[in-house]
Amino acid sequence: MKKIHSTLRTLLSTSVFALALSLASTQVSAYVLDTKIGEANLGNSGDATELNTLKDILTGLGEDSSGLSLDFKLDQEDASFNITADSVAGQWYIDVAPKEPGYFLLKFGTGGTNASADTFFFANIGELSKLVFSNAQVQFLSGGDCSNNNNCNIGRLSHYSIFNDSNNPPPVVRVPEPASLLLLGAGLIGLGFARRKTKHN
Repeated sequence: MKKIHSTLRTLLSTSVFALALSLASTQVSAYVLDTKIGEANLGNSGDATELNTLKDILTGLGEDSSGLSLDFKLDQEDASFNITADSVAGQWYIDVAPKEPGYFLLKFGTGGTNASADTFFFANIGELSKLVFSNAQVQFLSGGDCSNNNNCNIGRLSHYSIFNDSNNPPPVVRVPEPASLLLLGAGLIGLGFARRKTKHN
């Protein structure tokens, strides 16, 4: 009888683990949204104005910005510009690997809109080699529902710039991906079930 229970426990644990793997492989995992720290209407500004505006924002937040510098800037017209929409999560991300900027900005064209700002500043907190933002964070200048491309206006994005602050890098918040949490939870459930059966024998 003990052998039958042991075999059943093994089969159940294996089934739970296989189910977790299956769910993890089909699940769309959203990235961690970066923290928007400010916005401004800068018009046709240059790099110096954008850097100084970010410094002003950080100073207003009580941060030392004396070590802040522009690290990289890329226009959307550049062939290496790589932006992706995640319509399920309602967010966008720009892959900048292997760079891991402390801060970044997104500059949009605002013609024909009611937007009160065209430049949006972020602290990069989660996926350090990705710049992750939502439509709401940029006053929907990036569009709305991107599942059918009808309301997707990422063409308004002029450029992004990334910055590093040698004196005061923003805190890194590591958040486990949903697939990893699912696997961990399934394993704990299987382990708890196996222990419960052992106690009853």
